[in-house]
Amino acid sequence: MHSDDVDPAHSPVAAGGLPSADWTRRKMKGIPASLGALWTRRDESGWHYGVQLDESHCNAQGFIHGGVLMTFMDHGLSLLTWEAAGRAMTSTIHLDSHFLEAVRPPAFVELHGRILRQGRRLAFARGVLRVDGTDIMEATGVWSIAPATRSPANP
Repeated sequence: MHSDDVDPAHSPVAAGGLPSADWTRRKMKGIPASLGALWTRRDESGWHYGVQLDESHCNAQGFIHGGVLMTFMDHGLSLLTWEAAGRAMTSTIHLDSHFLEAVRPPAFVELHGRILRQGRRLAFARGVLRVDGTDIMEATGVWSIAPATRSPANP
């Protein structure tokens, strides 16, 4: 995968390393909450996601831990597949990732992702994580889409 495969939206970072005003801060629950707040933005090309990472997300060498980046990639691409599936429940089946650059904090990490293909039960997605325009990680994955549940009123 090359960064040219994913639409390179403008950089969201304003002065001071925080997202610009067109981003909305949202709280997350569960494991994704360990990343801090999720920053979201929607435009004509779809949803964009970002996280502001700091020293608490580092490994012993002082770089952002790879597991933190994988968590954000998985969560962000899961959100894209969830939206594409009409907000039906989705679950990661497979995520193949490659680290491209080490990142020192503080860093605003932005996901540039897209749905490659989607059927009734599976979605295929691709993403690139970027910091200040530099690709730091890339991934492709497969998500299952749960069948719509039927209520007794709508068999």
